[in-house]
Amino acid sequence: MRALLERLDVPIAPDVQVNALPVAYRQLLQVARALAGECRTLALDEPTASLTAAETNRLFAILEALKRRGVTLIYVSHRLPEVFRLCDRITVLRDGGYVGTFERGAVSVDDIVQAMVGRAIPARAATAVAATSSSELLLRIDRLTRRPCVDDVSLAVAPGEIVGLFGLVGSGRTELLETIVGLHRADHGSIEVGGRARQFRSPRQAARAGVVLVPEDRQRQGLCFNLTLRHNLVLPATEASGASVVRGVERRAASALLRRWRIKASSIDAMPGALSGGNQQKVVAAKWLAMEPQVLLLDEPTKGVDVGAKYEIHGMIREAAARGSACLIASSDLPELLALADRIVVMREGGVRGEVAAADTDHFTEERVMRLASTAAGPAHAPDANQRGIRS
Repeated sequence: MRALLERLDVPIAPDVQVNALPVAYRQLLQVARALAGECRTLALDEPTASLTAAETNRLFAILEALKRRGVTLIYVSHRLPEVFRLCDRITVLRDGGYVGTFERGAVSVDDIVQAMVGRAIPARAATAVAATSSSELLLRIDRLTRRPCVDDVSLAVAPGEIVGLFGLVGSGRTELLETIVGLHRADHGSIEVGGRARQFRSPRQAARAGVVLVPEDRQRQGLCFNLTLRHNLVLPATEASGASVVRGVERRAASALLRRWRIKASSIDAMPGALSGGNQQKVVAAKWLAMEPQVLLLDEPTKGVDVGAKYEIHGMIREAAARGSACLIASSDLPELLALADRIVVMREGGVRGEVAAADTDHFTEERVMRLASTAAGPAHAPDANQRGIRS
């Protein structure tokens, strides 16, 4: 196993506890386990969902070598650039049914997207944010530090604004969001919500103040798999309000959420485990959006979901912004952030290394963001928390 880990360039010891590993390393460990046998057919289901670009390139080099040795690969992924890079034929499934099989060279990405979704997806414009003064910012973070993960971070988000938070594995983006909602206690620095200083002791306290987090790991953090969809959908709003549970009201509210967000389930009494990954993720987002939060934090909101579900989750985020929520999205999917965000704040080694704005079309590019995220130079200049989010 040590040799396999070295082959994948995974810097972990073979005797470490798996539950102590970051999501990305757990993913690579599963790949290493699959490669341990001299298989003739290897099936991989979303193997790069939590990997960086460098880790993905290492994995693909191994897969290409296996192909040359005659190993048959069955590669399941929602990341179409990877599918077109690796696969010779592409089979599309939709709603559990077979749509078609296509030779890679005979179709475009748009052709496959339309086959997956069942319709053409129109381009969506970025959200428009009105001029905002610093006194109107909904979320303001000033020099927030939680060692060793978050170091002197300052940023702010205006009402109706979508701000992306990008960084490679280990950049501290997840830890920053978890610190904001009180899952971890900051060493120093300040958090303001709607102009009022806050220091949340728990995510429950943060939710009651209008700050909610859609977590990265829906399996372990986002859903209660021993409860029905009805309970999952209404629990946060009921808990925050302290209201008594009225079964009829609860059922109507849950049914309305299923219809509103087009969550495909047999009924509100179905268990979350019966849903696809995309519909599970929509449940996680829907239950928090039902609270109409002031501040919506999202960590990898479309990880491991299909193109159709991704499109619909993007719509949920845009609708929250249109209602006036301040949205802060941490994602390793850079094209997603470029499509959604008004600004992208780039983190590296726990600190903010710069930001780019959609209005600055010359610099709002993958190349610029990746340079900020990966270069070893000192921190790039970024405006302080009093200036971010202000539109001239």
